[in-house]
Amino acid sequence: MAVVAMVMLLPASLHAAFEVETILKADIGAPILDVATNPAEELVFVLTPGAVLIYSTTDQAVLDRIPVEKQFDRIAYQDSDRLVLTAAEPSRISIIRFSRIYDIDLSGRAVKGPRDAKVTLVVFDDYQ
Repeated sequence: MAVVAMVMLLPASLHAAFEVETILKADIGAPILDVATNPAEELVFVLTPGAVLIYSTTDQAVLDRIPVEKQFDRIAYQDSDRLVLTAAEPSRISIIRFSRIYDIDLSGRAVKGPRDAKVTLVVFDDYQ
């Protein structure tokens, strides 16, 4: 009798709705061992045997590939520029630091030094 009373007291509809959006869909082409994300920069780090693939959810493309030793089977994102890789057998840990490199179009801009330099320093100034 108590069970019947409880059922009758519940609201007629206890329905929750969710909106779903696919952010990244990719064919990796290798076994996926683990995944870590950096939501602030919209990056997804996919650990595969021998490599970490860096995907951009904005561009829907691979930005880069970081070669790693094949025994690593777990990945974690740490801070803004580090990935922690671990392996169960043999028991190992490796922390790698990465830096994002941006291409900046300098055509029509004032340049000092050779145009084909390996490194370009760009200064964003406002002289108002």
